[in-house]
Amino acid sequence: MKIKRLRLHFTGVVQGVGFRPYIYRLATDLRLSGFVCNRPDGVRVEIEGLETDVDRFTEQIFSTLPAPAVVNKFTQQEIPPKGVPAGKHSSSNSFEIWESPQEGSHELTIGADMATCPACLNEMNDPADRRFGYPFINCTDCGPRLTIVNDLPYDRQRTSMAAFPLCRKCQTEYDDPQSRRFHAEATACPECGPQLTLCDAQGEKIATTDILHLTGKFLKEGKIIALKGLGGFHLAVAADNHDAVNRLRERKQRNAKPFALMVKDLAAVEKLVSINATEKKLLLSPARPIVLLEKNSGLKDGDSHRLSPAIAPGLSCYGIMLPYTPLHHLLFAEEEIKVLVMTSANISDEPICIGNLEALWRLKGIADYFLLHDRDIVVRLDDSVVMVVNQQAQLLRRSRGYVPQNIALKNRSPAILALGGQLKNSLCLITGEKALCSPHIGDLETPQARDFFHENIMLMEKIAACQPEIIACDLHPAYYSSVAAKALSAKTVIRVQHHHAHIVSCMADNQISGPVLGLAMDGTGYGTDGHIWGGEFLHVEENSFTRLGQLVYFPLPGGERAIREPWRIGLSLLNQADPDDWLKKSRELKFVPESFSDQDLSLILKQSVNNPLTSSLGRFFDGVAAILGFSQACKYEGQAAIELEAMATNFHRDHENQKTSRATLLPWTVTEELKPKNEYYYQLNLLPMIEKLAELSLNGSSSEALAALFHDSLIDALMTTAEKLSVGFNLDRVVLSGGCFQNRLLLEGCQQWPANNDSKNHLLKVYYHRQVPTNDGGLALGQALIAAQQMAAKNTK
Repeated sequence: MKIKRLRLHFTGVVQGVGFRPYIYRLATDLRLSGFVCNRPDGVRVEIEGLETDVDRFTEQIFSTLPAPAVVNKFTQQEIPPKGVPAGKHSSSNSFEIWESPQEGSHELTIGADMATCPACLNEMNDPADRRFGYPFINCTDCGPRLTIVNDLPYDRQRTSMAAFPLCRKCQTEYDDPQSRRFHAEATACPECGPQLTLCDAQGEKIATTDILHLTGKFLKEGKIIALKGLGGFHLAVAADNHDAVNRLRERKQRNAKPFALMVKDLAAVEKLVSINATEKKLLLSPARPIVLLEKNSGLKDGDSHRLSPAIAPGLSCYGIMLPYTPLHHLLFAEEEIKVLVMTSANISDEPICIGNLEALWRLKGIADYFLLHDRDIVVRLDDSVVMVVNQQAQLLRRSRGYVPQNIALKNRSPAILALGGQLKNSLCLITGEKALCSPHIGDLETPQARDFFHENIMLMEKIAACQPEIIACDLHPAYYSSVAAKALSAKTVIRVQHHHAHIVSCMADNQISGPVLGLAMDGTGYGTDGHIWGGEFLHVEENSFTRLGQLVYFPLPGGERAIREPWRIGLSLLNQADPDDWLKKSRELKFVPESFSDQDLSLILKQSVNNPLTSSLGRFFDGVAAILGFSQACKYEGQAAIELEAMATNFHRDHENQKTSRATLLPWTVTEELKPKNEYYYQLNLLPMIEKLAELSLNGSSSEALAALFHDSLIDALMTTAEKLSVGFNLDRVVLSGGCFQNRLLLEGCQQWPANNDSKNHLLKVYYHRQVPTNDGGLALGQALIAAQQMAAKNTK
């Protein structure tokens, strides 16, 4: 019989996911000799045996991969046999797992952190099991990955678990190929693994036993607990304790932004929200993201399981996740706890805490007690956020459970680092045929956030094992990410227009190439004409774009102050829409502060300084919200628009059988303007909507009904204009991107347009984001790809 030897190489998510044990078991079942080992560039396998058995190995290898494993690239090469007799095993010729060498280039993706698997939960809840009640139980199918990695390849000695030598029993499991913990790098038990400690507000230990019972008792009493989790600390309070929730808001300086909830199980979730099969699947997935779910019909703030109305004020949905660590599950077993507020442990706009001393210092005055453990968190990761649109998951914040999974690219690229924008920042490093997106960083407004930004640059370069010499950043010169681009040691810095990057990001998300018609709708982006863009119709290729149309410019009185005080935008829009009666109507609608005189309001609109022009749809949403009754100052970015969407959602939910006919939609116009080179340019004018909304509101229509009418009319305006442009410029693919498409009603409406399907000419293919956020969290992917295409074009020339 012929003896055959193969060398196999795997890249992708193949380390820390049980891949080597899987290869070991398959090879030994087929009586093959050889080895498997982690390498910086993936996993190397050599197998030798009877040709028929080797062929069976290669046939079976992809049929039963471990669930978390993803093979992006696979190569095999036949090499000379080493003369080991087939089917004979000894210490010198059996199949082995080898130590991992450190030399070589990195082409692998480490696995994402995963929620506790059912098998581990069963053991943890079994009084006869040696890991009964152990809050750090894990195996190759679950537990920490990226959050504990110090270096690659992924082996225990290169993680924060190196501080915990395995006991004899754990070592036996670790070495046993039939065990679920065979080479599970984070494995541990109560004898050899991490331990909990409970401290008071001053950091003094108050308990090392009965900790979870005490923590549950404190939560029921309304105390704020800083709880060390997988990718960082959470601040937890009982969700049904209104005083505790308000106290958390006050201490955390988070005045209105919604809190996330952690709910004990699906049964408890279904009492709070309406949930479909796709949303259930997401809640139960190994990634365990926060899922945005609509509150149950008929339930108002505070009625859902007696939850505090301060959790998600003014909104129609909750952000809900299920327990994803053993510690979470054990905590929910105490004191009949069913729903907890579980929010990132930080002061607003600062990164999440990860270290024990860091938490005791930064959270002093916020937390009443600290539930700590001694397993170091190396990489800080916030909870990911997902919503479901038309039965498809759309990531709004990409972090724990999804990072550092690669995004597959259509074309090869040199190493390029893209630095994203100013808000909802994340980074992207592309090399070869993959894009590595960083964890969510957030707004770059504080020194701590900027430190986290640089921390992530180092993380990305470590994972990719390269320091790119090409950097891409936003066109806006004052963004911190743009300023940082100058300071980094790169040979080339490429500045990319904001909305061009949005559309190319979505194109990459959907694996399509240009040309496409891009609808880039957001709050702020620096335009090539010096104005603030945000309502753009673009002809997009990967390396260039042409502005085909826009929302009509309107003034933004007070500049950034208008973003915080939307009544200023409402006043500006009303003035543009109705120059004769704007003042009278603004008073009648009661959305401007009474402390401002008529002269003050006139001066605000006439000021020549700090009154920039904008085409931003996000700002238009803010203005409409103000006119319909949102008169307060915004406490967080996008609050007015988010609450406007909630009003519309509530109306649609309560009147689900009531359809808006096209004849009753709000008016709008599109004007065509002939440019040089005989090209048409389109201006979408939504100002007639403002005049009609004001009229209807003054005639007694409810704010909720008008919010719904505005959404329906806006969808019609955007997509009718898109159809006109698609015909005029021969573009049948429409790509939607930008923060406005976080609005579920807007995104679903555009994707399903026309609602009655009566347009015989409706041949548009509509694409939207799935794997990366539609907001500025997805910007860096587009920046990197545009830079790659521009460099390729430059090299070709």
